Amino acid sequence: MTALVISVATVLPAFAETGTIQGTPGSRVNIRQSPSTNASVQHYGVGGDRVNILNQTNAPDGYRWYFVEFPSSGARGWIRGDLLSVSGTSGGSSSQRISFAPGTSAARVGGRVQGTQSRDYILGVGAGQTLSVSTITTSYLQVQVFDPNGNNLYSGSRNWSGVLNRSGDYRVRMRLVPEKQQSGITGEYSLTIGVR
Repeated sequence: MTALVISVATVLPAFAETGTIQGTPGSRVNIRQSPSTNASVQHYGVGGDRVNILNQTNAPDGYRWYFVEFPSSGARGWIRGDLLSVSGTSGGSSSQRISFAPGTSAARVGGRVQGTQSRDYILGVGAGQTLSVSTITTSYLQVQVFDPNGNNLYSGSRNWSGVLNRSGDYRVRMRLVPEKQQSGITGEYSLTIGVR
C-alpha cells in the first residue's frame, strides 16, 4: 500500500527482478525521489510489500539503492538496499556489466532469450556522452534503454543513439516483444553497445 499514486505515462518494461520490502507488517519504509536519504520522500511502502525492480545503483553513501515500482499502483521511487530483500531474477532473466577493452569505445555481446526472459547489459556512462546501440536480431526481439532512474529512453527493434543528460548506470535490455512472450519463441541477437 502506498500513500501516493504516481501516474505513469510510459510503457512499463518486463521486469527482471522483484523484491520484498523488509520490516514488520504495517511498518512504513520511505520511497525517495533519488538514491539518497537526503532526497525527498515521494511515498512509502510497508513491510511485506512486493515491488518490481527497474534499476539499481551504488550510491555515494555506500549503499546499493533500487529503483522500484509498486505493481498495484504504478508508484515508483528509490529504496535503500538494506530495506529490500531481492528475490533474484525471474524467467531466466539475467544481467551483465559491460566494460570496454583498452583503446576501444564499444563492446559486442550476443545471446538468446525465450518467453519472458530478458537480458540486461549495464554500463556506467557520463552526462554529455553519446550512447549507441546497434543490433542484429531474429524476428520479434526488442531492445530497451533505461537511464539511471529507470526511465525508458528507447524501446524498439532498430539502432538507437542519444546524448545522455545524467551520469550513472544505464541498462540495455534485450527481450521478446510483449505479444510474443507467451509463445515459446526463442530469439537470438548480436548487440553492439558504444559510448563516445
